[in-house]
Amino acid sequence: MTEKKQDQPNSSAQIERTDFQEKQKYLKQRANTVVTRRQVPNEKDILRRKKLIKWTKWVLPALALLLLGSIAAWPEIDRFINTNKAVVSELSRIKVESGTMVGATFHGVDSSDRPYTITSSKVIQNSNNSNMIRLAYPKADILLQNNDWIMVTANNGIYMQHEQDLNLYKNVVLYRDDGLFMYSDIADVALKQSVITANDWIHAEGPFGQLDAQAYFLDMHTNIAQFKGPGRLILNDDKNSSPPSQPSKTSE
Repeated sequence: MTEKKQDQPNSSAQIERTDFQEKQKYLKQRANTVVTRRQVPNEKDILRRKKLIKWTKWVLPALALLLLGSIAAWPEIDRFINTNKAVVSELSRIKVESGTMVGATFHGVDSSDRPYTITSSKVIQNSNNSNMIRLAYPKADILLQNNDWIMVTANNGIYMQHEQDLNLYKNVVLYRDDGLFMYSDIADVALKQSVITANDWIHAEGPFGQLDAQAYFLDMHTNIAQFKGPGRLILNDDKNSSPPSQPSKTSE
């Protein structure tokens, strides 16, 4: 018996796609497409390109060095900018035209080299007398011996720089760190001699009790206070909770 050989497809025959229905249209479009060739650069274009490449070799490294230098110097630049902002902020608080300064601070020392500080929300310098300075809401912090301190505040004040005298008036409050409060309408503070005087009625409160007097003299060096009468003194009784009913008077 002879076996019948199956018909094998001719490998040399071209296989065409049957799912591509628009072959003729595609070939027609391709035939009509105009192919543009690249133009050959002339001598001027070549020279211009060489110059561009030459400049690029220098410019790019220079830009890289500049960028690295700016990164390294940025902390100093930032500090300089912040410093200038602080200076501008301080200068903006000063009104040169009117001789007015907002948020002023004065420092000094007394005859025993103990420091004091005067702060004020607003300062007006007298145009006729540069030594006299008017203060709005002044506050004086004075250091005493044994690291004790006194703070004096008022609504208004006048500071004489050369004499180191501070004249306070309207709602004067003296506070000492041992709990003593003294209220008066006026007070004169001799910062150099560390002396505070008030020639007007005063009211004092503290651990000792209460005191009303016509005037007072306070020597901060010796810690001695003198009061002028007539006055009234109510002492706290350590043994009894209630103070004595009968007040005592003080004289000069």
